[in-house]
Amino acid sequence: MTNPDLSAKPQLASRRILKIAVQVVVMVAIFAALLWYVGLGKLYEALLTIKVEYLALAFLMYFGINVFFTVRLRRVLAKDGVKTSFGKTLLAQYAGMLTSDVTPGRSGYILTPMYLRDQNVPTSKSLSSVLGIQTIEFLIKVVGGIGALVFLVQTVPAQTWNELFPQTIAGLNIGLIVASLGIALMLTGAIVLAAFTWSQRAISLFDRVANSRFLKRFTGGIMGKLEEYKESAYSTRRAIPEIIGLSMVCWILKGFEWYFLALALGITQIPWMWLAVFLIHPLVTALAFVPITPAGAGVQEFGIIGIFGLLLNVPAHPEMVAPIAAFAILARGLLIIEDLAGVPQIVKSTSMAFSRKKHSQPNLPPSPPV
Repeated sequence: MTNPDLSAKPQLASRRILKIAVQVVVMVAIFAALLWYVGLGKLYEALLTIKVEYLALAFLMYFGINVFFTVRLRRVLAKDGVKTSFGKTLLAQYAGMLTSDVTPGRSGYILTPMYLRDQNVPTSKSLSSVLGIQTIEFLIKVVGGIGALVFLVQTVPAQTWNELFPQTIAGLNIGLIVASLGIALMLTGAIVLAAFTWSQRAISLFDRVANSRFLKRFTGGIMGKLEEYKESAYSTRRAIPEIIGLSMVCWILKGFEWYFLALALGITQIPWMWLAVFLIHPLVTALAFVPITPAGAGVQEFGIIGIFGLLLNVPAHPEMVAPIAAFAILARGLLIIEDLAGVPQIVKSTSMAFSRKKHSQPNLPPSPPV
């Protein structure tokens, strides 16, 4: 008789490969449309004019963000009685960010607990910390996204909205609808994460999902031990004030990162420029959680072009399209380049996982002599 589990494995693998292939094809198609819309020659010219000193400052701001992300994670773990090394946790942070850069919906960041294993951090505690942090961060981004929407409505003339987004649905401008959907997406994510972190009923559901055959194999079983997880969630709640404070610091640094990146490309015509990018960032990055491409690649870039196009009145100034597109591409490229610092940690953690799996297999008794 055939084992149904063994026969199902190739089918699951094939479906997973097909899903990834479709997402990559969609991503390539979106970027191809973006390059066609902007013009490859104009985009190249915009990149040639970049001011390296401002680009370096943008890199420095992103480094600062990861430093504070690391401090935040260590502080939350400390509330649960877990001591960690700053250097190793920084590498785990970069590894988590790099994984999120290449996974749909940026879901790969949930593997950060795996990258903390070399410090013997209990998975239940690291997972509770990561989910608790993401819950608060999503809620902060919802507030920022609403602020961005109010800022856009107050700042951008109605004529510009109609010129850039001429289509309407039920009398509402399609640009406003897309922006509102971005906010709703972040709010939904925050509610789901909050439920998984602090609702007993949701945790029970999470237990069934987390221990499904596919997810268990993909994550190496890092989502088990729900009883320990519930205790860790309580400790995470006690760290909420620190999470909020450090998340706000990171949000401010992100505003400076985008501000310097805009200056590097000569984008200086945006009204109330630093405030604009400070508010717009959480609204636009919500598109990175759209799971149709890895980390929303292509979708986020079109979102940046659309919103910056509103602020810069692109219909009246079409020459600004190329610098905006260059900004959108560099905003993602800057993250990926710096996040490559996490590659050694990913390799190390993967090797540890395979090593543990190998040693956990029971030794078979020797065959009897014939």
